[in-house]
Amino acid sequence: MNIEKKFMIIPLLVFFAAFSVLFVACGSDEEETSKSMQQIHAEDGIPVVVEQVQLKPFMMTLSFFSKLSGIKEAIEGAAVGGRIEKINVKVGDYVKKGDVVMEFPKDAVAIQYEQAKSAFEIAEKNYNRMKALLEAGEISQANFDGVETQYLVAKRNFETQKQMMFVEAPFDGVVTSIMINEGDNVSGKAPLFSVVQMNKMRTRVWVTEDEIGLIKNGMDAFIEYQGKKYSGKVVEKSIAMDPMKQAYYVEAEFNNPNKELKSGPTVDVQIVVYRNNEAVIVPRNLIKADEKGQYIFVEKEGAAEKRYVTNGKGSGIEYEISSGLNIGDNLIVKGSANLVNGTKVKVTQ
Repeated sequence: MNIEKKFMIIPLLVFFAAFSVLFVACGSDEEETSKSMQQIHAEDGIPVVVEQVQLKPFMMTLSFFSKLSGIKEAIEGAAVGGRIEKINVKVGDYVKKGDVVMEFPKDAVAIQYEQAKSAFEIAEKNYNRMKALLEAGEISQANFDGVETQYLVAKRNFETQKQMMFVEAPFDGVVTSIMINEGDNVSGKAPLFSVVQMNKMRTRVWVTEDEIGLIKNGMDAFIEYQGKKYSGKVVEKSIAMDPMKQAYYVEAEFNNPNKELKSGPTVDVQIVVYRNNEAVIVPRNLIKADEKGQYIFVEKEGAAEKRYVTNGKGSGIEYEISSGLNIGDNLIVKGSANLVNGTKVKVTQ
């Protein structure tokens, strides 16, 4: 080997030796850093966040989607065919029972209104006159009974004709739709208008056999509509399964004093089947399980303590704990993933 090659090899050997030392040093630093983290956890404890156990309100609900309707709803139809002479209301108007909403012409061929009215007025005058004579003892009861029968027949006939000519509101409520216009010719039994009683709203939901066993009349219920919550009660439940739906129906009513709720929209109906105003509640994700049962971790005197718990009712993301936790315990809500019983912990916020 000549002198020039020797001089070239020496610097390379020096470079590789220095790189090896640096690599070993870096590895040692990383190992030292890793050990330092373990030492920190061992010395100071694993950081955790705790929450003091307190009594809180808890309820379990069943949720259903259903359409709202008025407590009373009716679609009034024409008793006879003919032309609509007059419409006395518009959509949104409030009507009382007996108010005339629509009218047919008085001279409609199908309606002998004027004849019936005249016959009733004559029968009524004769009835009143004979009643006075009966009370004075001037006629017999048999004579009066015949006149009374004629009067009642005439009255019933007139009321029938009146109902055919004047279409009345069946109950107090709001006119929600009018299906025809003035001047339209309609056939018999054609739908004319709808009325809804909206001081209370009602909804019907369909539930399973297991759910019907949890629901009782009088239970609290609520709905949310356009960002506002409305409270109500379960008012009726079926005792027999509907053969078509293979389910049981439950009906709930909701107060609607300001008429904010409308008939028709689909809402989420919540029925409260269980309530405890002083419950111990734990988020579902904190509960773990092993061969002995379900458990959580609490912080006690700087260490993690494994507590086996018994669950009560479950609702959504929460559990009601019936035993295993006490008021004032520090429940570990963050940092429990790598804990075992007795692990040293450090409470942080």
